Order: sequence, then C-alpha cells, then structure tokens
Amino acid sequence: MKAFKHIFLWSWILTLPITICTVAVIYKALDRYYVFGVRYNPSPITPPLSLYINYEIDSLLNKARVILFEKKTSRLAEVDLFIPHSEIAKLEHHMPQSGFDYVKGRMIIDKKLIKAKIKYRGDFLYHWAWNKKSIRVKLSKKRLYKGLRKFNLQAPKRPEQLNNYLGLRLAKLLGLTAPQTQLVHLNINNNSQGIHVLIEQLEEATLRHNRLMPGDIYRGEIVGKDAFVDSGVRTLFDSASVWDKMAINNHYADDSIEPLIKLISLIQNKDEVDSQKQLSELLDMQAWAKFSL
Repeated sequence: MKAFKHIFLWSWILTLPITICTVAVIYKALDRYYVFGVRYNPSPITPPLSLYINYEIDSLLNKARVILFEKKTSRLAEVDLFIPHSEIAKLEHHMPQSGFDYVKGRMIIDKKLIKAKIKYRGDFLYHWAWNKKSIRVKLSKKRLYKGLRKFNLQAPKRPEQLNNYLGLRLAKLLGLTAPQTQLVHLNINNNSQGIHVLIEQLEEATLRHNRLMPGDIYRGEIVGKDAFVDSGVRTLFDSASVWDKMAINNHYADDSIEPLIKLISLIQNKDEVDSQKQLSELLDMQAWAKFSL
C-alpha cells in the first residue's frame, strides 16, 4: 500500500510532461487546421484534422530523436539564409497569402553575407503548410549563386524526397533542356530546415545556360488555384490564352505568341496528315522522344 501511495505521489513526474506535450500537439494541430483547413480553402486537397494531429506528433518525435540520438552530419552543400524576425513576421502574419511577398534577407555566398529577397512559393499545402517550407530566393544581378540569380529551395513532395531531383537529373543526362538542380541542406538563422531540392527558376538565364539564346519560354498551368473555372478550358492545349512567358525573344514583340498558337492548332487537328507533317517539322522529335522516355 505504501509503495502504491509513493508511486501515486510521484507519478506527476511522468504524467506532467505527457500532458504538456499532448496539449501542445493538440493546440498546434488545431491552429494549423484552422489556418490551412478552415480560413484558407485548400481545395482540391482537403486533409482531415487527423492529418494535422499526426503531423504534429511525428514532428515532436522527430525533434526528440534528433536532440537525443543524432548529430548534424551532412555531406550536402549548405545553403545559409538569414531573415530578421520582423521580416519572418511579415511572411507569417496571414498565411499562406502573406508568404508570397518578398521580404529582405541575407545569404552566405563565398563566406560573405549577401543581400537577398526571400519568400515562400508553391501552389499546394505541402509547400508551406508545414514547418518545412518551399522557398524562393532572388539575388542581385551582380552577386549570383552558382550562376543563378533566382532559385527555389523546394520541400520534397513525398516521403522518398528524390522524385523531382532524380527526374531533373535524368533530363540533364538525356541532354534535355532542364533547370539546374541539386540536393542541399538548408539553414535559416542557423537553424536546420532539413534537406531541400535546389531548383533553378526558369527564366532567360535558363536559355543562356543551355545556349539557346535568343528564345521564349512559355508557361502554362491550370491546376489547383490556377484553374480557369467554367471557362471550357480542360487542358493546356485547349487555348493559348492560359499561357504566359517566362523568357522573351527580343527579336519579336513581347506579346507575340505565334509559335504557341500554331503548335496548339496543330495539336487540336493532330489526326490530319498535314498536321502530322507540320508537327514533325516544328518539333525536335528526338528531344520529345527523350522527354516521353
């Protein structure tokens, strides 16, 4: 009886930390669910509350594992960003919308602290709803990082983490035009943010790196928040109006999209013999075969 009483009196040593952790997990999960599941409509993806609770539990256990059992050992390139707390507050004050405006920061390049503009990026929850966020960095024209002025530090989409990285690496090995990419270890204000995929932002520099100047880069997207609701546009090749340019061939007017209009017209009439012939003349068939592969 005395032993039971003794255990009961000191049981708070075990139950108090568990209670505190439970309350913290539930509070964080409810707060995250309210921001990204109620206030912000995340459709077409609508995760249940249980997903947020499981995430907070996994996050807490992972932090404990790192603190207790692991030391930071990474052979990956280190990317070090520094963002003042006031600027972080600007990014975070009304997520996710507030995260898409650049704030002032710094980046270490060649052991020097260089001015940079930093923001969150991406269309879906996995980019910015969790502790590990996808980030875009913009440097000055005079101070580049490995030849890049704009690049993304993308939080991997899936648990295996390597899908996008390996896809872009394979494209490079096949000789296709693709953005530069590498796996990096990201630190913000000396705090580890884990592994990110560094991906060059597609722009004129991409053409320059691939010796394709001058030229255009067209961008089209109708997924998620970029969908044109009730417009009749179901695929990118239904209309040239859902595309814009990320790089411009200065030999033509900035708003010129004749090559794109011709391509879409030929695709829409792909069953015609003449269209097939013109497509084979317009497209680099070997590059498309590699891309299909």
